[in-house]
Amino acid sequence: MIPAENPVKLSVSISNGMRVEIRLGMKEVKIGRGREADLMLPDPSVSRFHARVFRVGEQYFLSDTSKNGTFHDGKRITQLLLEGGQTFRIGPYQIHFLRDGSVTSSGDPPTDSAAGVRTAPPTAGKTKKPGDKALSASFGLVGQAPGIKRLIENIRRVGNSGLPVLIEGETGCGKELVSRGVHDCSGRRNDPFVVVNCGAISPELIESELFGHEKGAFTGATAQRRGAFEVAHGGTLFLDEVGELPLPLQPKLLRSLEQKEIKRVGGNETILVDVRIISATNRNMREEIARKAFRDDLYFRISTILLNVPPLRDRREDVPLLARHFLAEYGLIGDRSAPVLSGAAAEFLASRDWPGNVRELRNAVQRAIVMCDGPSLEPGDFSFLLDAGSLGREDETDASLSRWEQAEKNNILDGLSRTKWNKTQTARELGIAKSTLFEKLKKYGIRSLGSDR
Repeated sequence: MIPAENPVKLSVSISNGMRVEIRLGMKEVKIGRGREADLMLPDPSVSRFHARVFRVGEQYFLSDTSKNGTFHDGKRITQLLLEGGQTFRIGPYQIHFLRDGSVTSSGDPPTDSAAGVRTAPPTAGKTKKPGDKALSASFGLVGQAPGIKRLIENIRRVGNSGLPVLIEGETGCGKELVSRGVHDCSGRRNDPFVVVNCGAISPELIESELFGHEKGAFTGATAQRRGAFEVAHGGTLFLDEVGELPLPLQPKLLRSLEQKEIKRVGGNETILVDVRIISATNRNMREEIARKAFRDDLYFRISTILLNVPPLRDRREDVPLLARHFLAEYGLIGDRSAPVLSGAAAEFLASRDWPGNVRELRNAVQRAIVMCDGPSLEPGDFSFLLDAGSLGREDETDASLSRWEQAEKNNILDGLSRTKWNKTQTARELGIAKSTLFEKLKKYGIRSLGSDR
């Protein structure tokens, strides 16, 4: 069953590769370091029971219960009425209070790291624009294509099953939105949703991020720290880019999933954990298994249910819908409204392959909005899609590559051109791990014009 009310959430980044979200409802939410907390913040400066969020009518309040204090706008508070987009600080953590469609205090909309679209409420909604067919959005996924409708139905089917789910799909197609949808359809929807980006954490630290560590376990471990499994206890743990997990760590993860228990790095205590695992990858896992880069037993353990997110080139009819969706989100530009999308521009956008999928389309629409002077976006406003990647290319086409591979190669070259060949920044913009970018550079014979930053 999908909850009817729009989601109200607390969201916090625990580290570079871990983010936690928890849905707010009628129940009081406890925030603290202790395992009994609903939102667990694993830092010694956080009290075991540090603060609470409670609801009165339609309003939410934050109440401090600590010695070290809870802060908003640099001032210590005892109680605070929460409004959409507000942040407050507990220890080293900036916690965002998000209503559907709210923005953070920095002015940036809360976006999905995979699809780059603002998270919509889990119930389907419809809006209409003149000359456009109905735009439906479920779980933040926008589209009318059969593949998207089938995916939305499958999310509803598997949500309450409690089984492990593996989400497959290309970079930028919306895998994290799918994972949130599965969580929101489950009985765990009011418990933590923890995102760990396995490709964003160094191999030396990822074991500690997942399982936590004891004080003195390694250089720099100055205090005990709980990992993602403990933080997600009772809820859902989403392992994004699971194909990036180091091979030596995979048996430990498999054991934790099978035994439903963990040991912190440097510790001997066995800790029982109750989490549902959802994973996602843009890699071909069968190929990874064949080349011994991923264990087959772990793959079978995390892929009881497979969900495939279709690439944008396989649902071209959704491109104009998505483009208009991004235009509607943008609202005002200074003192003028965002332009509308002309029919010719919609046809031009739908004709492209979009190797970066929804994320690439969103970035293209945003750039065109800023640079456009007129009341509507025309094909010429997207000319940068044709020109951006041409500089620095040795060959425009390669007969040995498929159409998709050529489009992917061009997209990588576009990214390298935009970032002046800064590979770390390029990987971040493309939404892939740096190691994956290097593999693709080698695959396509792209030689570096700069350093290996």
